[in-house]
Amino acid sequence: MGSEFGTQKAVDNEIQKAAAVEGKKGEFQEPVSAQNPEKKGPARVVIIGGGACGMAVATKLRRQSDFKITVLSRDSHTAYSHCGIPFVLGREIESFEKLIVKPQDFFRKNQIDVRLSECASSIDLDLKIVRTGEGIYSFDKLVITTGSLPFIPRTGSSNILPYGLFTLRSLADGMLFEKALGTVEKVCIIGAGTIGIECAVALARRGIKAILISRSKNLLSRQLDPEISEIIREHLENLGIEVITGESVVFPESFWKEKTLYVGDRRLPAELVLFASGVRPEISLALDAGIEIGEAGGIIVNEMLQVKAGEKFLPYVYAGGECVEVTDFVTGEARLSQLGTTARHMADIIGNNITGKHTTLGPLADPWVAVAGDLQFGGVGITSKEAENRGIEVITGFSRGRTRASYYPGRKDLYIKLLFKGEVLVGAQLAGGEGVKERIDALSLAVRKKTTIRDLLDLETCYAPPVSMLVDPLRPAVKAAIRNLKEKESSRVK
Repeated sequence: MGSEFGTQKAVDNEIQKAAAVEGKKGEFQEPVSAQNPEKKGPARVVIIGGGACGMAVATKLRRQSDFKITVLSRDSHTAYSHCGIPFVLGREIESFEKLIVKPQDFFRKNQIDVRLSECASSIDLDLKIVRTGEGIYSFDKLVITTGSLPFIPRTGSSNILPYGLFTLRSLADGMLFEKALGTVEKVCIIGAGTIGIECAVALARRGIKAILISRSKNLLSRQLDPEISEIIREHLENLGIEVITGESVVFPESFWKEKTLYVGDRRLPAELVLFASGVRPEISLALDAGIEIGEAGGIIVNEMLQVKAGEKFLPYVYAGGECVEVTDFVTGEARLSQLGTTARHMADIIGNNITGKHTTLGPLADPWVAVAGDLQFGGVGITSKEAENRGIEVITGFSRGRTRASYYPGRKDLYIKLLFKGEVLVGAQLAGGEGVKERIDALSLAVRKKTTIRDLLDLETCYAPPVSMLVDPLRPAVKAAIRNLKEKESSRVK
């Protein structure tokens, strides 16, 4: 974390020179001195990363302060919905421009200096500066929201990513992929998480043959149990999507010529390949700066989202979004959260703490939902596999119901699985044609309130034929869990 300059005067000279260059680039930069930490004028906040968390921090700070705010983003766009990309590909949303929540003009008018396509190269915590290829930015407060980078598994000796292989980590990625789709009939998607599944459905809507390949035996194996995963698989196959599970992909050395993938003992023609095999937190800047990284692979932060360097948390450096570790509500262990809702929540906490409103982040249950065609699915809390890996004994209850009265038109199936530790709800998974998001929200609250089986059995639910069955599908799942609990207790007695 030490300075790479010989003397304090040298530090001042370099910073002043860089600041003068920046002043020519944008109207918000001005020369500063590293010798005078108590500067006149507004405090300087530098935000690294222009994603959901970073831009939300910037706008919140502008509403609550007169700080001088600079955002450094490697992206060519900012303030857009990444989650909307598959729905543009499926032509449910007419253009990528519709995903841009706030245009550049908004930030200019609000005196937020957004530097697009400018990548931070280093952070010096002692000097309180960030270096980029364009210059040096001094800060009083630093916010690291570098997000994640696509994980690209390669099996084979070649280290290739030629044209024809795509990721969807940015709006520019989506635009490039959309352009390439205009001339193809078949696309292989590697990775069966939510993005992979949503993109497979988007391509099927356009009449493009989609082959979805998962190394795991089940789709969404980290988020769903096999019973719910199988419902999604059946839905995808009914849409004409080929689903291959339990197989790794091998790229031949001459992929750029052959346009062929080896999957198990099969050779698959691959006009285009989309990597949707997950992401890894982008922590290289933080690591190089001496900021602590945890066992889950993210930046360690305290409850105020301040980073740790050495033995202490720094009151002037914050981190949020996909690059940080959070505490799991159920297990108490550190993990990553890759949800836009989490990033937005963290932005509020960071903004409050920078402006002096003490706010903390507690453990997270991470409720999530996704949509694939006419199917909604999601969950909250832990899965059976995670419980097994952590030595947690769970009781489960599963049910199938309908979303409307049996005689009412448009009724759809709804599947619910509940997981209990002892008698306390610790997880839930759902799939169905409608009503999934609202139930996951309610069950998320139930997990956080440590609701018991008896509490859920006593739960009163409302009813109207267009929106529910007389007996809500949740109740049979609770009763199934009670039966399984009694059977387990009975077998122990024997």
